[in-house]
Amino acid sequence: MNTLHDVTTFLRAPRRQAGTALVMSLVILMILTIIGIAAMNTSSFEEKMASNVQEGASAFEAAESGLNRSMNLTGTLVLTSTTNNQYTFGTATVTRATVITSPAGTSPPKRGSGYSSTSFDAANFDQQSTGSVGTVAAPGTATSVINRGIAQIVPK
Repeated sequence: MNTLHDVTTFLRAPRRQAGTALVMSLVILMILTIIGIAAMNTSSFEEKMASNVQEGASAFEAAESGLNRSMNLTGTLVLTSTTNNQYTFGTATVTRATVITSPAGTSPPKRGSGYSSTSFDAANFDQQSTGSVGTVAAPGTATSVINRGIAQIVPK
């Protein structure tokens, strides 16, 4: 019963386990590196998605602004032909809107509009506005299309 000999034998590591801690730490380091790379790829992808959403919203706003600007322009609502107006907005990016206004015939004014159907007609128009946003190097990276119908009261 030599307890001192038993303790020293127990504390001494066998030869076959030498370097196990190094291998385990390298495996754990590799796993952490893979997790870090995956996190970087995910954040890069989310940044691209946020940029696309922002460009899409800007294209929609450009299309709306084109519709509003065309309504304020004399000569947009022509009963005999289609008009095509192009607008450019901003300076930092290439933001454009193309508005096509085409006549869609006449109809009686809507009830409750205050206009008599014997004296007035409603001239109907279809408008399509295409807004696009991009850079000088890559124009039109995001587009948005808005369609609407409008009516203008005209005398018979």
